[in-house]
Amino acid sequence: MRKILIIGSSYIIKKTFKKKFSKDDITFTEFRKIWEQKNIEKFDIIILSGFHRKILHKKISYIEGYILKYDNFINFLTKNCDQLYLISTFIPNYYSFSRIVFFYKSLILKSMLNHKVKVISFRKIIDEKFKNKLFFKILKLLKFNLTDQEYLINNTEKFILKDVPITKILLLGIPRLMLIERIIRLLDID
Repeated sequence: MRKILIIGSSYIIKKTFKKKFSKDDITFTEFRKIWEQKNIEKFDIIILSGFHRKILHKKISYIEGYILKYDNFINFLTKNCDQLYLISTFIPNYYSFSRIVFFYKSLILKSMLNHKVKVISFRKIIDEKFKNKLFFKILKLLKFNLTDQEYLINNTEKFILKDVPITKILLLGIPRLMLIERIIRLLDID
């Protein structure tokens, strides 16, 4: 039985990877707690999900400094595990207006140099419960691509990034709230 640490507060991420690793010994912890304390025991696998949302309303120079701190955080975590899975937002192939896409794209370019790090990137996860909601039906009607939870669980290797798309990030210098960020993500061109 492997020891697995899942870092982050996303309900759907925790639920998905708890199902994927159901036969293993899983520990959950908050992203900010580990970020601040930087004190963990050794694990076979660490699944890392999360970032500080304040990067959405800070200057670009702040985000660039944060990317360096986050990369150091990943290096700390890899010293305490055999394999680290970094959960990334989906990065489109052509255009994005998203600061989160900029953050992850920049971070991944650094992280992929570490042989212990694998980046898993996917669109919004949809579980069975969400499929019954009106919002899901609207997204499907508008032909938005989504990630089926069971498919992700059974085919995780298909979501591991081999290379980073050369995405052009537009309007990066404009700070925004998370709600605005979520809305403009709908404008990504893949």
